[in-house]
Amino acid sequence: MSQFPAITISRSLGSGGTEVGFLVSRLLGWHFCDRRILRLVSEILGQSTASLARLEEHHQGYLEKLFSLFAMGTPEATYTPPIEIPMYSRELFDLESKVIFKLLQHAPSVVMGRGGFITLRDRAATLHVSIHSDLAFRIQTLVGRGKAPNQDAARQAIISSDQDRAAFIKEISGLDWHDPKHFHIVLDVSKYGYEACAKMIEDEFYRHFPFEFPVQRRGPEDEISQSILE
Repeated sequence: MSQFPAITISRSLGSGGTEVGFLVSRLLGWHFCDRRILRLVSEILGQSTASLARLEEHHQGYLEKLFSLFAMGTPEATYTPPIEIPMYSRELFDLESKVIFKLLQHAPSVVMGRGGFITLRDRAATLHVSIHSDLAFRIQTLVGRGKAPNQDAARQAIISSDQDRAAFIKEISGLDWHDPKHFHIVLDVSKYGYEACAKMIEDEFYRHFPFEFPVQRRGPEDEISQSILE
Protein backbone atom coordinates (compact mmCIF):
# COMPACT_ATOMS: atom_id res chain seq x y z
CA MET A 1 0.00 0.00 0.00
CA SER A 2 1.75 3.15 -1.23
CA GLN A 3 -0.78 5.88 -0.57
CA PHE A 4 -1.74 7.45 2.71
CA PRO A 5 -5.10 6.47 4.20
CA ALA A 6 -7.96 8.87 4.91
CA ILE A 7 -11.19 9.12 6.80
CA THR A 8 -13.91 11.47 5.58
CA ILE A 9 -16.49 12.69 8.07
CA SER A 10 -19.76 14.13 6.85
CA ARG A 11 -21.67 15.86 9.63
CA SER A 12 -24.70 18.02 10.15
CA LEU A 13 -24.76 21.35 11.94
CA GLY A 14 -24.56 20.95 15.71
CA SER A 15 -24.17 17.17 15.52
CA GLY A 16 -20.78 17.05 17.23
CA GLY A 17 -19.07 15.71 14.12
CA THR A 18 -16.19 18.16 14.27
CA GLU A 19 -15.36 17.18 17.83
CA VAL A 20 -15.50 13.49 16.91
CA GLY A 21 -13.26 14.06 13.89
CA PHE A 22 -10.69 15.84 16.02
CA LEU A 23 -10.69 12.98 18.53
CA VAL A 24 -10.24 10.46 15.72
CA SER A 25 -7.23 12.37 14.39
CA ARG A 26 -5.66 12.27 17.84
CA LEU A 27 -6.36 8.56 18.30
CA LEU A 28 -4.69 7.75 14.98
CA GLY A 29 -2.02 10.44 15.06
CA TRP A 30 -3.21 11.81 11.72
CA HIS A 31 -3.66 15.30 10.35
CA PHE A 32 -7.00 16.99 11.05
CA CYS A 33 -8.17 18.76 7.89
CA ASP A 34 -11.01 21.21 8.31
CA ARG A 35 -10.38 24.96 8.32
CA ARG A 36 -6.92 24.19 7.03
CA ILE A 37 -8.46 23.26 3.67
CA LEU A 38 -10.15 26.65 3.40
CA ARG A 39 -6.95 28.41 4.40
CA LEU A 40 -5.02 26.74 1.61
CA VAL A 41 -7.79 27.43 -0.90
CA SER A 42 -7.78 31.11 0.08
CA GLU A 43 -4.04 31.31 -0.57
CA ILE A 44 -4.51 29.66 -3.94
CA LEU A 45 -7.31 32.07 -4.84
CA GLY A 46 -5.17 35.00 -3.77
CA GLN A 47 -2.83 34.06 -6.62
CA SER A 48 -5.54 33.28 -9.15
CA THR A 49 -7.36 36.38 -10.37
CA ALA A 50 -8.97 34.34 -13.17
CA SER A 51 -10.76 32.15 -10.63
CA LEU A 52 -11.95 35.20 -8.73
CA ALA A 53 -13.17 36.94 -11.86
CA ARG A 54 -15.34 33.99 -12.83
CA LEU A 55 -16.99 34.00 -9.45
CA GLU A 56 -17.59 37.75 -9.00
CA GLU A 57 -21.04 37.40 -10.56
CA HIS A 58 -22.35 36.65 -7.05
CA HIS A 59 -23.97 39.44 -5.05
CA GLN A 60 -20.87 39.39 -2.84
CA GLY A 61 -17.23 39.25 -3.96
CA TYR A 62 -15.80 35.76 -3.76
CA LEU A 63 -12.99 36.64 -1.39
CA GLU A 64 -15.48 38.39 0.86
CA LYS A 65 -17.60 35.29 0.76
CA LEU A 66 -14.58 33.16 1.56
CA PHE A 67 -13.65 35.37 4.48
CA SER A 68 -17.20 35.08 5.79
CA LEU A 69 -16.69 31.32 5.78
CA PHE A 70 -13.49 31.82 7.75
CA ALA A 71 -15.42 33.92 10.24
CA MET A 72 -17.86 31.06 10.58
CA GLY A 73 -14.96 28.67 11.19
CA THR A 74 -16.12 25.12 10.75
CA PRO A 75 -19.77 24.59 9.83
CA GLU A 76 -20.41 24.09 13.54
CA ALA A 77 -18.52 27.17 14.73
CA THR A 78 -21.24 29.78 14.91
CA TYR A 79 -24.79 30.68 14.01
CA THR A 80 -25.20 33.08 11.10
CA PRO A 81 -28.51 34.34 9.73
CA PRO A 82 -29.49 33.46 6.16
CA ILE A 83 -27.63 35.41 3.46
CA GLU A 84 -28.51 36.02 -0.15
CA ILE A 85 -25.52 34.37 -1.77
CA PRO A 86 -25.32 30.56 -1.76
CA MET A 87 -23.36 29.00 1.06
CA TYR A 88 -21.85 26.53 -1.38
CA SER A 89 -20.35 26.92 -4.85
CA ARG A 90 -19.11 24.42 -7.40
CA GLU A 91 -15.91 26.39 -7.92
CA LEU A 92 -15.06 26.30 -4.23
CA PHE A 93 -15.84 22.58 -4.10
CA ASP A 94 -13.53 21.85 -7.02
CA LEU A 95 -10.66 23.81 -5.48
CA GLU A 96 -11.15 22.16 -2.11
CA SER A 97 -11.15 18.74 -3.78
CA LYS A 98 -7.78 19.46 -5.38
CA VAL A 99 -6.36 20.58 -2.04
CA ILE A 100 -7.68 17.44 -0.33
CA PHE A 101 -5.96 15.18 -2.86
CA LYS A 102 -2.73 17.15 -2.42
CA LEU A 103 -2.90 16.87 1.36
CA LEU A 104 -3.32 13.11 1.11
CA GLN A 105 -0.14 12.85 -0.93
CA HIS A 106 1.76 13.95 2.17
CA ALA A 107 0.09 12.44 5.24
CA PRO A 108 -2.83 10.36 6.47
CA SER A 109 -5.73 12.68 7.26
CA VAL A 110 -9.18 13.03 8.75
CA VAL A 111 -11.08 15.14 6.22
CA MET A 112 -14.02 17.05 7.65
CA GLY A 113 -17.05 17.75 5.47
CA ARG A 114 -16.57 19.60 2.19
CA GLY A 115 -18.03 16.73 0.21
CA GLY A 116 -15.06 14.53 1.05
CA PHE A 117 -17.10 11.35 0.67
CA ILE A 118 -17.79 12.43 -2.91
CA THR A 119 -14.29 13.62 -3.76
CA LEU A 120 -12.68 10.44 -2.39
CA ARG A 121 -15.44 7.90 -3.03
CA ASP A 122 -13.34 5.88 -5.51
CA ARG A 123 -10.11 6.16 -3.54
CA ALA A 124 -8.62 3.12 -1.84
CA ALA A 125 -7.85 3.04 1.88
CA THR A 126 -10.52 5.62 2.64
CA LEU A 127 -13.26 5.23 5.24
CA HIS A 128 -16.42 7.30 4.86
CA VAL A 129 -18.28 8.29 8.03
CA SER A 130 -21.57 10.09 8.59
CA ILE A 131 -22.22 11.79 11.93
CA HIS A 132 -25.64 12.93 13.06
CA SER A 133 -27.51 13.64 16.29
CA ASP A 134 -31.13 14.15 17.25
CA LEU A 135 -32.63 17.61 16.87
CA ALA A 136 -32.79 18.36 20.60
CA PHE A 137 -29.07 17.60 20.98
CA ARG A 138 -28.18 19.81 18.02
CA ILE A 139 -30.26 22.71 19.29
CA GLN A 140 -28.75 22.39 22.76
CA THR A 141 -25.26 22.31 21.26
CA LEU A 142 -25.74 25.53 19.29
CA VAL A 143 -27.43 27.44 22.09
CA GLY A 144 -25.24 26.07 24.87
CA ARG A 145 -22.06 27.13 23.08
CA GLY A 146 -23.38 30.56 22.19
CA LYS A 147 -23.61 29.78 18.49
CA ALA A 148 -27.31 30.61 18.33
CA PRO A 149 -29.15 33.25 20.38
CA ASN A 150 -32.08 30.97 21.26
CA GLN A 151 -33.69 27.63 20.46
CA ASP A 152 -35.85 28.98 17.63
CA ALA A 153 -32.83 30.50 15.90
CA ALA A 154 -30.89 27.28 16.36
CA ARG A 155 -33.73 25.21 14.94
CA GLN A 156 -34.02 27.46 11.88
CA ALA A 157 -30.25 27.40 11.32
CA ILE A 158 -30.27 23.59 11.49
CA ILE A 159 -33.19 23.26 9.07
CA SER A 160 -31.61 25.69 6.59
CA SER A 161 -28.20 24.05 6.86
CA ASP A 162 -29.59 20.55 6.29
CA GLN A 163 -31.57 21.70 3.26
CA ASP A 164 -28.63 23.58 1.76
CA ARG A 165 -26.17 20.74 2.25
CA ALA A 166 -28.52 18.10 0.85
CA ALA A 167 -29.32 20.27 -2.18
CA PHE A 168 -25.65 20.99 -2.89
CA ILE A 169 -24.61 17.34 -2.61
CA LYS A 170 -27.46 16.42 -4.95
CA GLU A 171 -26.45 19.11 -7.43
CA ILE A 172 -22.77 18.20 -7.69
CA SER A 173 -23.04 14.42 -7.44
CA GLY A 174 -26.64 13.30 -7.84
CA LEU A 175 -26.34 11.55 -4.47
CA ASP A 176 -28.72 11.65 -1.54
CA TRP A 177 -26.72 13.04 1.41
CA HIS A 178 -29.00 11.21 3.84
CA ASP A 179 -28.56 7.78 2.24
CA PRO A 180 -26.43 5.61 4.57
CA LYS A 181 -25.21 3.42 1.72
CA HIS A 182 -22.65 6.11 0.82
CA PHE A 183 -20.86 5.59 4.13
CA HIS A 184 -19.06 2.74 5.85
CA ILE A 185 -20.50 3.73 9.22
CA VAL A 186 -23.22 6.10 10.45
CA LEU A 187 -23.07 7.24 14.07
CA ASP A 188 -25.36 9.17 16.40
CA VAL A 189 -23.33 11.31 18.80
CA SER A 190 -26.39 12.09 20.90
CA LYS A 191 -26.71 8.34 21.56
CA TYR A 192 -23.08 7.24 22.00
CA GLY A 193 -21.11 10.37 22.94
CA TYR A 194 -17.99 11.91 21.42
CA GLU A 195 -15.30 9.55 22.71
CA ALA A 196 -17.23 6.36 21.99
CA CYS A 197 -17.96 7.48 18.42
CA ALA A 198 -14.30 8.31 17.85
CA LYS A 199 -13.24 4.88 19.08
CA MET A 200 -15.85 3.16 16.91
CA ILE A 201 -14.51 5.00 13.87
CA GLU A 202 -10.95 3.96 14.69
CA ASP A 203 -12.07 0.33 15.08
CA GLU A 204 -14.10 0.47 11.87
CA PHE A 205 -11.13 1.79 9.92
CA TYR A 206 -8.86 -1.06 11.01
CA ARG A 207 -11.65 -3.56 10.42
CA HIS A 208 -11.91 -2.46 6.78
CA PHE A 209 -8.19 -1.86 6.23
CA PRO A 210 -6.21 -4.28 8.42
CA PHE A 211 -2.90 -3.79 6.65
CA GLU A 212 0.21 -1.66 6.74
CA PHE A 213 0.35 1.94 5.59
CA PRO A 214 3.23 4.35 5.02
CA VAL A 215 4.69 5.13 8.42
CA GLN A 216 4.63 8.93 8.20
CA ARG A 217 2.14 10.33 10.70
CA ARG A 218 1.60 13.88 11.90
CA GLY A 219 4.38 16.17 10.73
CA PRO A 220 5.12 19.88 10.23
CA GLU A 221 1.90 21.26 8.76
CA ASP A 222 3.55 24.46 7.47
CA GLU A 223 5.98 22.44 5.36
CA ILE A 224 3.18 20.33 3.90
CA SER A 225 1.07 23.42 3.21
CA GLN A 226 3.96 25.12 1.45
CA SER A 227 4.61 22.09 -0.75
CA ILE A 228 0.95 22.14 -1.80
CA LEU A 229 1.08 25.81 -2.76
CA GLU A 230 4.31 25.49 -4.75
